[in-house]
Amino acid sequence: MFEIFLKNHYLNAVQFNFIQFLKQLPFSRLIFPLIAGILFALNLPIDLKLYVILFISVLVILFFSVNYIYQVKNFKNRRIPGLLITIILILGGAILLKENEAEKINNYEKVITGEAVISEPLTEKENSYKSILQSVTYRTDDTVISENSNLIVYFAKDSSIKKLKYGDKIIFKGRISEIKNPGNPHEFNYKRYLHRKGINGQIFLKNGDWKCTAHHRANLIFDFAYSLRNKLETIYEKFGISGNELSVLQALTLGDRSEINDEIRQSYIASGAMHILAVSGLHVGIIYWLFNFLLGFLDKFKIKDKNAGKQIKAVILILIIWSFAILSGLSPSIRRAAVMFSFIIIGRAINRHVNIYNSVSASAFILLIINPYQITEVGFQLSYTAVLGIIFFQPKIVALFNIKNKILYYLWSLTAVSIAAQITTFPIALYYFHIFPTLFFLSNIIVIPAATLILIAAFFLLISSSLPYIPDFIALILKFVLKILNTSVSFIEKIPYSTIQNISFHTEDLIFAFLFIISSTVFILLKKTRALQISLSILIIWISFGTFQKINISRHNQFIIYNIKNQTAVDITGTQNYFLSDKSIFKTKSIIYGIQPNRQFLNKTSFKFIPVDTAEYKSDIFIKKGALTVVGNKTFLLLNKKFYKIPDVNKKFKIDYVILSGNTNISIRKIEENIDFKMLILDSSNDFYTLKRRKEECEKLKQNYYSVTENGAFSTDI
Repeated sequence: MFEIFLKNHYLNAVQFNFIQFLKQLPFSRLIFPLIAGILFALNLPIDLKLYVILFISVLVILFFSVNYIYQVKNFKNRRIPGLLITIILILGGAILLKENEAEKINNYEKVITGEAVISEPLTEKENSYKSILQSVTYRTDDTVISENSNLIVYFAKDSSIKKLKYGDKIIFKGRISEIKNPGNPHEFNYKRYLHRKGINGQIFLKNGDWKCTAHHRANLIFDFAYSLRNKLETIYEKFGISGNELSVLQALTLGDRSEINDEIRQSYIASGAMHILAVSGLHVGIIYWLFNFLLGFLDKFKIKDKNAGKQIKAVILILIIWSFAILSGLSPSIRRAAVMFSFIIIGRAINRHVNIYNSVSASAFILLIINPYQITEVGFQLSYTAVLGIIFFQPKIVALFNIKNKILYYLWSLTAVSIAAQITTFPIALYYFHIFPTLFFLSNIIVIPAATLILIAAFFLLISSSLPYIPDFIALILKFVLKILNTSVSFIEKIPYSTIQNISFHTEDLIFAFLFIISSTVFILLKKTRALQISLSILIIWISFGTFQKINISRHNQFIIYNIKNQTAVDITGTQNYFLSDKSIFKTKSIIYGIQPNRQFLNKTSFKFIPVDTAEYKSDIFIKKGALTVVGNKTFLLLNKKFYKIPDVNKKFKIDYVILSGNTNISIRKIEENIDFKMLILDSSNDFYTLKRRKEECEKLKQNYYSVTENGAFSTDI
């Protein structure tokens, strides 16, 4: 399916001319400085006004330099305007990002009365319903404030909640809370993630705290998309599709992954098939391939020797793709894919030999102009790197073997697609997920044809749903294919060594990996010895840097107290690694999300579990006796409900750190009288009221303290 649009765009390596190639890519030359500017603004907190002043200044310099060059006809300096345009694009990217940045809320924890619009359908949680509030306006201290920021809202469960719809306007009274990041090292920064989506606060509304004042003040397209998706889910259930088959079908066709259980999700992740459950470029590619084939007869249709049929087909294809996007709920990933394929279709309709790289770059350029924060989304990064990998590498991989058998050639083409996409996406996948599915090629041979059949069958089920017998037969086929798909993915996951997990992959590794891929690609294109030398040099530097980093980390032993709600959780790293906590922590996902990222960064996966209430334990580097813990050259006194007694002595104990845990009721003054210590640490097992009382005690006694709940994980070298 991918070869249909690759054949007409791919450049023959033998006839490749690098300079001529670049001249055909105006958008590719524009996109990189724009991305550079966006990334620059993301990482440097420079004021918007300074960017604007620099932008105007360079624009003025460009005007005068172009005018001077053409007046004196000094074309030797014609590169100067090009350089200035690049700088303007960089500054423009920075300005775009700053202009789209959501403002931080200034009235946290104050009771406010306001109004807002529900900007997405409500999703049911265990104890509440969740949505997003936008266009938030409220009154405080006789001042009306309009927030340029959205809020996560949680509604207490009640029968009246089900009447709320996307686009409804409500008035409410409540307290806006700040979204806090746990602050564990290398943990996913949820606060920053939401800020980049324009969300800077959250609010919980009980029954009686809100009232709906207007219905359906919504974006008509999104409103139609959400309502249509609900109807389609009802049709699936009507024809007996249920359980895991229904949840996968909803994800694959409607972009709704909320019903997929953890077991199925893990199977798809471990087998390298998770991309099939996120409606994106693959799904749009299948739709494009199917209808491009069905409408192929229009290519021969002409009006007065003009290829009117191609233009008609292009319009129909774009309408079909965007109809599918609406059908799938218009998620960001499906919008990206629809825009990308729209540019490809338009390019093919206008000019048969249009460069596909330019079409892809143009779609990315437009999307980043609309919302520059998309560059931070994993889906955006994976989508475009996968497409570029398939466009460039897939034909070359297919050409490695001359296969004449059609079935074998088809299987090899699918395998080549998987390999090509993995070449360009594996650095991003390793950086974010720290897992590599070794059998990705096998799973893709199964899931891509299965996804094609499912999308086609789902389409015919929807258009025939009001007919007798036919939809029942199609539903049977759908259930069978979905069952085969789920069983196959689960089987692949269970194959020994199907995945490599807990891979330590840092930011530096990400940069080196892409530098190596780019330099190797240049060598493939140019066949120059210098390009090969550069590739090998990057590889040697990457390996050397990684080795040095691992040696440095291995020498850096630490005592880390994590911020895990209602838990004491301590990692001790060294020649041996230990984990102090309560057994109840293993019943939660806290280790996966709060602790595992740091262990992956440190490249330490094996930890011996020691229950925090253990009376005695001794090893070469770690000694525990009651509340006293000695690790390396540091001493800790971990006081909890089991170990809390402070002995009365004439001479004070010398301890580096005292840790108060588990809401233990002990006087800080008594601790001070009997123990000489550097700092008091309040870990995250203390509840809100205990923490508040302890902080007040410390401030009254002028005692140096550290709150893990408020300030994030505490760590010290040992």
